[in-house]
Amino acid sequence: MSWLQDVKFAARSLRAHLGTSAFAVATLALGLGAALALYAVIQAVLLRALPYADADRIVQVRELAEDGHSMALAWPNYADLAASGVFAATAYHASSHEPIARGAALREGSVAWVGGDFFRLFATAPQLGRSFDAQQRAATVVSSHTLWQDLLQGRGDVIGQPLDVGGSAATIIGVMPASFDFPPGTAAWMPFSDAPGTSRSAHNWSVLGRLGEGAALSQARLAAHALATRLLSQYGSEVDLRDFELTPLADAIAAPVRRALLLLAAGTLFLLLIAVTNATNVLLALGGARARELAVRAALGADRLRLARQCLAEGLLITGSAALLALALAWAALRLFVHGGHIELPRASEIGLGADALGVALACALLIALVTTAAVLVARRGPLMAELRESGRGHSSGKPQLRLRSGLLIGQIALTTLLLAAAGLLGRSFLALLAIDPGFDAAGAASVQLSGPSTTTPQAAAANAQRYQRLIDAVGTLPGVSAVGGVNALPLSGSGADGAFWDGSVSDPAHAPAPLGYAQFRVASADYFRAAGIRLLAGRGFDARDRNDGEQVALISAAAARATWGDADPLGRRIQYGNMDGDLHPLTIVGVVADVREQSLDRAPMGSVYVNLAQRPRAAARFSLVVRSSLPLASLLPSLEQALATDAADIPYAIAPLAQMRRAALADRRASLGLLGAFALVALSLASGGLYGLMAFAVGQRHHEFALRQALGATRGRVLRLVLDRGLLLAAGGVAAGIGVAVLGARVLDGQLYGVTGSDPVTLVGVALLLLATTAIACLLPARRACAVAPSDALR
Repeated sequence: MSWLQDVKFAARSLRAHLGTSAFAVATLALGLGAALALYAVIQAVLLRALPYADADRIVQVRELAEDGHSMALAWPNYADLAASGVFAATAYHASSHEPIARGAALREGSVAWVGGDFFRLFATAPQLGRSFDAQQRAATVVSSHTLWQDLLQGRGDVIGQPLDVGGSAATIIGVMPASFDFPPGTAAWMPFSDAPGTSRSAHNWSVLGRLGEGAALSQARLAAHALATRLLSQYGSEVDLRDFELTPLADAIAAPVRRALLLLAAGTLFLLLIAVTNATNVLLALGGARARELAVRAALGADRLRLARQCLAEGLLITGSAALLALALAWAALRLFVHGGHIELPRASEIGLGADALGVALACALLIALVTTAAVLVARRGPLMAELRESGRGHSSGKPQLRLRSGLLIGQIALTTLLLAAAGLLGRSFLALLAIDPGFDAAGAASVQLSGPSTTTPQAAAANAQRYQRLIDAVGTLPGVSAVGGVNALPLSGSGADGAFWDGSVSDPAHAPAPLGYAQFRVASADYFRAAGIRLLAGRGFDARDRNDGEQVALISAAAARATWGDADPLGRRIQYGNMDGDLHPLTIVGVVADVREQSLDRAPMGSVYVNLAQRPRAAARFSLVVRSSLPLASLLPSLEQALATDAADIPYAIAPLAQMRRAALADRRASLGLLGAFALVALSLASGGLYGLMAFAVGQRHHEFALRQALGATRGRVLRLVLDRGLLLAAGGVAAGIGVAVLGARVLDGQLYGVTGSDPVTLVGVALLLLATTAIACLLPARRACAVAPSDALR
């Protein structure tokens, strides 16, 4: 019953200071809500085990080149690895986007072409039917749960039914459960039935291995290293690998977002600490306002335990209310940013708030209540008579509380400085990326991404190319269209193949000496460069002279030409690039074009070799048009869709402004900057509010002192400076501490920055000035209130 009385009294006390209490609840809810949302993301993406049997024994395998960068495996190297006994089971896979049709229903989906013991490696049984094994070569397909529910309408009789995948008929033999999603986003799995290749430098296959029962990853790494050493010794320049890289599959899936998530986790922790210090300051202010009441209660016999329970009850009401509000805010944030598609994350479907999130919220609420209560009690310790004297009328009171609140505020400003510095550095990095010339002109251009069927024969590839050319010709006649071209991988898409090329005299790349160079391999139509705004630097582009029965030609980018031949003229040189598409005709370089950022804006161009669609169409199953027009896309769209309906009715397509490629390339950085920037702004608001509250509290406590100073001749300007100097001194201490920590921890941000260092002086000085200016504004109102104290108050 005494606890119930404490809670009732705490509720009445907080209701009497409703505005201050609501501020504390809202502050804590913001910090705790951000922490809960990020906890749900990190728990699902980084911490939760994959939904496969003994998932910790599944590893991703990649080749390591001499310079340390990792690559997919060449198939002969995979075959040697599979036969070496390093793993109990191995599998290889590669994915492509294909049209998938069932009768008249058509959709585009990612198809995984797999070999080896793929399904046995994951030890996951199909929900319906069966899967295929390493010996399967027939045209069969295993459907994902999503494709089964969507295109196949969740029917139970689909086993044995036909399904058109990439223009070829296959028989459905199984449906995987909803929990099986590898590679992520796969719609269907098919056995790879063609010859995988004989080149040891054609890095086309992603590889998985399952460790044997009781086998350690360290042992597997040693065995794989020994194999790599043997292959290098045996094949010399025919192989690029110097070692194998073995990574637990869960870590490999999370790797692209791990650093960004940990950075956001640090920002969230800082925000939560700022919220806790603000709530502590609020409770200290409430305690200071009731200092005389608590001292009188102690004088009348209330022991410190009872007073501590009273403070704890108030803290629990505030933190408990904040925890419930935080759960709602976290749920809304996850719905908006993750499930709303604003942030792309692996395993996004597994992210959510469960019972564990409720437990974390309540545990945090209890911990914060205990911390704030302890802070209030520490500030109040001292002899009873001293407390009564300090709380008496006419005396400056609350000195222990002011010291503690000042210390908390300095820490709060230091954390805010860290957040603002990180957000500022990311912002400057983002601006540097925006200033990069991507090598193409997106203004006035649109992309049409087509998902044509895969081609397995030269005849089918030629038919595909003719169809794409007819579509290009049809779109080129539309009103307002000035140029149309196509390429098998758009700039900044991160897709498309790359690999080594040799001197034109080489006839068998699989057993050739050291390659001449490395480049992206692109298949383009004649007018692609004019449509995409890619400048021709030397020679000529593709034209009518380049027939499929004539000499095969290529264009090369400036970076690839410079890396291969230095300052020498590349025009007229012949290269062999048949390892990329199986066509062993040598290519004559007839032109040099400007460099294009193919993978991302923050990676220097690797260089590209462009072959002619009319001559080398085999790698152009997935093809994209670039349409340059004087009309806005909204006006062009109806006629463009009509042309597609006429010439590509059975091919899934997506139309978007070409500028979307640049926006998509910056999406992850924009999301990180937006979230961290929001954290920083909230932190700045909380720090400003906390500083204002502290200065207002201090002015109230020193009311009699300010009146006496003015009665003794102090000017209002002098009183104003006293208050401002106090606030600026606190802010300067917090800013100095925050900048010091920011400089020491600058390396944490290195992987997220471009064109700016982690200790950039412009950013740090700007953050310091911003915080000091904000401090001056936050202190101005309490300072003016101090100036308004009448000298006659000193006589009261």
